[in-house]
Amino acid sequence: MSIEEQLKRHPVFGLDSRQSWITAAFCGALLFLALSTISVSGVFFYGVVETFGVNREQASWPVTLSGSMLPLAGPLTGVLCARFSCRKVLLVCSFFTGIAVSLCYFAESTHFIVVFFGIIHGTTLSGLYVAANVLVAQHFEKRRTTACSFMFTAGGLNTVVFPPLLELFYSRYGIHAAFLLYGAIMMNAFPCCIALRSPPWLDKPKLVVQKKGTALDTVNYSSNRPIFRDSASEELHKQNSAECTDETHVFLEKINGEETSSSVGTSDKFVCSRHSGGSKPTGNNIVNCIKRELAPFATLSFLVSAMSFTVVNFGMALYVLLSTDLASDHGIEPSSAVYLLQAFSISDIAFRALSGIIIDSKILSLESVMLLGYLVQGAAFELLAWFGSFPMMLTASALMGLTCGARIALQAPVIAKDFGLKRMPVVMGAVYFCIGVALLLRPPIVGYFRDRHGSYNGLLHCTAAVNGVLLIVWTLKLLKRKKQGLPLGNGQLSEKT
Repeated sequence: MSIEEQLKRHPVFGLDSRQSWITAAFCGALLFLALSTISVSGVFFYGVVETFGVNREQASWPVTLSGSMLPLAGPLTGVLCARFSCRKVLLVCSFFTGIAVSLCYFAESTHFIVVFFGIIHGTTLSGLYVAANVLVAQHFEKRRTTACSFMFTAGGLNTVVFPPLLELFYSRYGIHAAFLLYGAIMMNAFPCCIALRSPPWLDKPKLVVQKKGTALDTVNYSSNRPIFRDSASEELHKQNSAECTDETHVFLEKINGEETSSSVGTSDKFVCSRHSGGSKPTGNNIVNCIKRELAPFATLSFLVSAMSFTVVNFGMALYVLLSTDLASDHGIEPSSAVYLLQAFSISDIAFRALSGIIIDSKILSLESVMLLGYLVQGAAFELLAWFGSFPMMLTASALMGLTCGARIALQAPVIAKDFGLKRMPVVMGAVYFCIGVALLLRPPIVGYFRDRHGSYNGLLHCTAAVNGVLLIVWTLKLLKRKKQGLPLGNGQLSEKT
């Protein structure tokens, strides 16, 4: 059995182990903090209007940019996660995200807040989101979906805690102090990231330079991780324990435990193969390298994943945006309309926790949950279009929360299943970018249907139709997987290179 397989099966540090669940808990705490910016954007919005005396368009830029940069910076943070590591991205982003918010305490104009809260804070939140998702997926295999749903359930609880807390800060101390205190809370993300580690079998090989009279005692694992050596690695250790007369470069290959004296060109998938003799890569090699890295984005799997989760997030954001206005159009009082969002939130959080357990317990397959989600979401939009009574709208709200909560945490498992863990950071960043672009299109789409046609019914029917198309797509994926005789659960996923 190879060292990699031994590490994966280790009861403490392996896949689905105790360390894996600790990682999921800390990543859940990260999402609890990172996604709170969306839930408190309203407090900062009217706080900026009242404090700086600007119009609402100017005041909306900081909160709009922070929410937009979170998905739009996905490709950048995904590449950084693949190039360096998820842990390094988490450490850097968690360190700067709270500082950027706290610096708004010194803001004398909205331009300062736009830069620090909107751009810098929003970009670091993207790093926290992408890296946390990838890291949890790397630590799990059989219970990957359960872990992701657990993480997103913890992240969804911020809607209960942070809005009233930020309202208290603003009402008592003003908007500047609210920024300072909220930034201080966000700084708690940094200790969470210190406790996180990448899986030992995914650590990049370490190049150790040994000089005369030194012994090679360095292995690329931290002291609290298990170390396995086979006969080849033991022989290598004995040979290098003797006195060396020349400066040598020793590479410990942790998969086979064998010495590789040649240059290591495959340790990083974003670097083209190095050539012997120090020769520089040719133009054709660079082009081939670029084509190889862009290959996943030209596949049908990427198109399906991007469309699927764009529709999930767009539908959720659209309903949250329109719920009160829809209720008003049907003659429902605003005091009663708030119960629509409460029904949505309760069912959303409940099914975030349940969906992963249902899939990993093989009650339903991942494909089945996805296609049922589009069926229910399409039905909920049609209910909103055809019925205007409060009980029917309340039912539609609960169904909308159910379907969004059941699928919001499935992005990482689906991408890991289709593309493998090695390509996952970049693909996830690209998918999240597509979600961000779609969310930016909400204002003109809403304005076209409501202002030009005087009703949201056309928008609701179109959204239901898109859900119907994806229902067919995921039905075909389910039938294809059954035809191939592949397991429908989330366990034993192949980790493609």
